[in-house]
Amino acid sequence: MGDDETPASFGKSLFFGHIPESLVVPYPTMRKEDQDALKLILDQFKKFAANEIDSRKIDEEARLPPSVIEGMRALGLFGLAIPEAHGGLGLSVTGYARAFQEIAGVDGSIAVTLGGHQSIGCKGLVLYGSDEQQARYLPRLATGELIAAFALTEPGSGSDAASIKTRATVEPDGSFVLNGSKIWITNGGIADFFTVFAQTEVTRDGAQKDRISAFLVERKMGVTSGAEEHKLGIKGSSTTALYFDNVKVPKENLLGQLGGGFKVAMGVLNNGRLGLAAGAVGAAEQVMKLALAHATSRRQFGRAIADFGLIKDKIARMMMEIYAAESMVYLTTGLIDRGIEDYSVESACCKVYGSEMLWRVVNESLQIAAGVGYMKEFPYERLLRDARINLIFEGTNEILRCFIALSGMQGPGDRLAQLSDAIKWPLKGYGLVADFVMDKIKTQYYGGERLDHIHPAFKKEAVLFEDWVPELAKNVEKVLRKHGKVISEMQYVQRRVADIVIDLFMMVACMSRATLALNARGPEAEREAKLCRAVCGRASQRIKRNIRRFDDNDDELLKSIAKDAYDSMEYDHDIVLGR
Repeated sequence: MGDDETPASFGKSLFFGHIPESLVVPYPTMRKEDQDALKLILDQFKKFAANEIDSRKIDEEARLPPSVIEGMRALGLFGLAIPEAHGGLGLSVTGYARAFQEIAGVDGSIAVTLGGHQSIGCKGLVLYGSDEQQARYLPRLATGELIAAFALTEPGSGSDAASIKTRATVEPDGSFVLNGSKIWITNGGIADFFTVFAQTEVTRDGAQKDRISAFLVERKMGVTSGAEEHKLGIKGSSTTALYFDNVKVPKENLLGQLGGGFKVAMGVLNNGRLGLAAGAVGAAEQVMKLALAHATSRRQFGRAIADFGLIKDKIARMMMEIYAAESMVYLTTGLIDRGIEDYSVESACCKVYGSEMLWRVVNESLQIAAGVGYMKEFPYERLLRDARINLIFEGTNEILRCFIALSGMQGPGDRLAQLSDAIKWPLKGYGLVADFVMDKIKTQYYGGERLDHIHPAFKKEAVLFEDWVPELAKNVEKVLRKHGKVISEMQYVQRRVADIVIDLFMMVACMSRATLALNARGPEAEREAKLCRAVCGRASQRIKRNIRRFDDNDDELLKSIAKDAYDSMEYDHDIVLGR
């Protein structure tokens, strides 16, 4: 594969067996002036949180007090990611993620409210809005005068966004009329500004077809909200249905191109997943503090439970997982801040791993707390409930695993299709065939690409990474040849591919970060080095297991068991009654 064919995405390059090290090493750092601005923002927020935010009360009353929302406005929190030119604080992607990490560590409902506003609610306007649209709306969104919401999900359309039914028809004056409904909209009851997605009729290849378009819609145009949903967690956030009954939207409020709404939605969600992942890191850090405090103070059998091996195991694994998730998040935000345009695989990896990491950390912390953790007067049960939504938000983890695998395999799949054509017409396709053969020769006889700038302390981990990348590419090619276009239905295979990519990205993120630490601080960074080695060792073990299961698995057996369950629609194996 020639250099001009290498995707400008580290994650997608792995599917070809390539390691574009310059994208991930050295580990990105924030500019000093940005660090100073962020420190000031976080110091102010911490003081506000200590004096004004009562998470237990927010959970019990299932709402954010007006004083908290006003305080968030006064601190400029609604404008963290909005450009300074439009009255926001203009933080970089890394700066916003770090701020969001701190906010989520204080309260999940507040994080969801701010994330619904900035990470997705008005992000489409920031990314795709015209100068006129941005000038009209962003200043009021930055101050929190307008709170934003992202309106995509419908009763019959969740992960399958293309199947939405809400429709926008064009009027003679060029304006649009919206009809339909949305469900489970974060900030639905408090927002006055909505990014709404609807089917529109467009001309494609000489025929009229339905395509999704995005619109900037104000509540005063006629949007109404349903009752507040009663949720398992994040109870202080607003979640409602939205209804559009002949809502007239000016033509200048079309966001992007007519029929280009799917691109807008995916771009917003790719970006928003990083805020969610950063929030998961912040929440996990706070839960970790609770676990450490309880483990070191709770005494059983004459000593602190922190001294027991199985408690040490839980603490160590939680520390490793937080370190891994944090390393992945800030490597990805650094890529975006450098101008990398395609970070879709990386952001999905961060969201999947970060949300599952938080769930494990909260669950294990509750286990360490034991009976105390199960009682409502302590924060563990609330934190557990709040954490659960992250595995569903902004693309369920099941869908995102499929996304990681299929979007990454698209490049190798296209290449195999081109190679097939090139073999049929050898004179026309000589260059492609030659490149393919040379790639095979280089990998077989000279080994794959190397990580040349990772600290020598991680030589073993780097070699493991270098060995697994071509193994991923080899198995991707094998499953593509085996399944062809049917690969889109092979979700067991997709899950294995995605989990390998997540672990590879995790390994390189931790090695790059720990390399930066060792180069800067020497032996003082040994604690980070230990975390890196532990993360990479566990990730490598998982990769080895997943590679093996491409050929040796029980996929068909499990599918058959599921079919039996669908046929009976119950668990019908009662040993006592002889069924």
